Order: sequence, then C-alpha cells, then structure tokens
Amino acid sequence: MNERVPETAIAEAMNRVLDAEREAAVAIAAEEHAAESVIEAARERRRRILDAARRRVTALHLRAQARLEDALQQLDRGRAAPDGGDEAIRSIAREALEGLARRLPSADHESR
Repeated sequence: MNERVPETAIAEAMNRVLDAEREAAVAIAAEEHAAESVIEAARERRRRILDAARRRVTALHLRAQARLEDALQQLDRGRAAPDGGDEAIRSIAREALEGLARRLPSADHESR
C-alpha cells in the first residue's frame, strides 16, 4: 500500500501540471487573438491615414497643376504671371532646378 501513495501523489502532480499547461495554452491563444486584433486595427488605421494622405496630395497636385497651367497660358498670351508676377515663375523654376540638381547625383534618382 505504501507504494500506491507515492504513485497517487505523482499522478495528481502530473495532472496538476497538465491542467496548468492547458490553462497556459488557452491564455496564450487568447493573448495571440488579442494581439492579432490590435495589429489589424493598426493596419486599418494605417490604411485610413495613407488614403487621406493620398487624397490630400492629389488635391494639392491638381491645384498646383491648375495654377501652373494658368500661369503658362498667361505667359503664352504675353501677360505677367498671376499672383506675384514674373518673380513667382522665376522662384518656382529656381526651386525646380535646385530639386533636380539634388536628385541627379543620387544613385537611386528618387526625390528626397
């Protein structure tokens, strides 16, 4: 009989270890699910931010393009540039040339 007591104690201890492992596995799975939810929410927020930024950039680009086309049309007609005269055109050209000069020496030719 004395031999059974240690076996029972060992079996109970093993069962407690197995129960603890199952509880840990359930807790790990729950935390993984929570982490995935947080990551997906962050991805969705990133998508919304990028979409808003793209819309803003597109709108700015369209407005700048319209102003440039208007200025070019006025120059073609022999008039001074709107909103600042010829100096505004020179300033824009100077900035464009400086940007081009910065990009040309770079290895990847991407804007900076």
